[in-house]
Amino acid sequence: MSDTSNQYPTPRVWDSFLTERDKLVYQAAGYGKRGGFGKRPALFIVDVQYNFCGDTPEDILEGIKKYRTHCGEEAWKAVAHIVPLLEIARERNIPIFYTESGRRADLLDSGVQVNKNHRGTEKTVLANTHATQTVQELAPRPEDIRIVKQKPSCFFGTIFMSHLNFLDIDTLILVGCSTSGCLRATTVDAYSYNFKVIIPEEATFDRFQSSHAMSLFDLNCKYADVIPCQEVQDYLLQLPEPEQE
Repeated sequence: MSDTSNQYPTPRVWDSFLTERDKLVYQAAGYGKRGGFGKRPALFIVDVQYNFCGDTPEDILEGIKKYRTHCGEEAWKAVAHIVPLLEIARERNIPIFYTESGRRADLLDSGVQVNKNHRGTEKTVLANTHATQTVQELAPRPEDIRIVKQKPSCFFGTIFMSHLNFLDIDTLILVGCSTSGCLRATTVDAYSYNFKVIIPEEATFDRFQSSHAMSLFDLNCKYADVIPCQEVQDYLLQLPEPEQE
């Protein structure tokens, strides 16, 4: 399937998961149309923590022995793609957001997630521990904005929207994980609030290869532009230089 609607080189990450009927429907119905960039972007780094990435790149089946939420070597490959986006955002004085996703010791703030997603005593999800810190390569600065969340969408029960309104943001560049979970939920809510959403494909990851591929496919179909990191870098570099104080 040639995704000519956005001139992205083929094959796409999801191609091998699509049926022939899926490909025909995609083309005939016109899904995947570009939404485009706005003028006032923010970069949002979602859950790029040690409990999702591991302490070093390693096979996922080894990694989950320490961190049940481990996403495999793909996590660190994504980090390598996030680093230049982060550097450009800082150079251009673009607002940068991070999630901080940690739980209290009794897990009461996890709600029903305890029965669905947690397995016994979850020591690697506790707030203010190494496991729930953003990886050092992407460490936030004091001026960056940290959004504390306990649910998949970064909009749910947080002051995220208030910050976006105050900063007059019209475009969210979402990177991180998991593609099928928090990144997806945040994308759908951002779209629902009429933000343009850009997802640099190589800067995202998930523990399940099929979920990663099909979540990106679905998000690209309806809610976001899933495009190469290089194209996002080019967009950020063409933004006006920050004013000198």
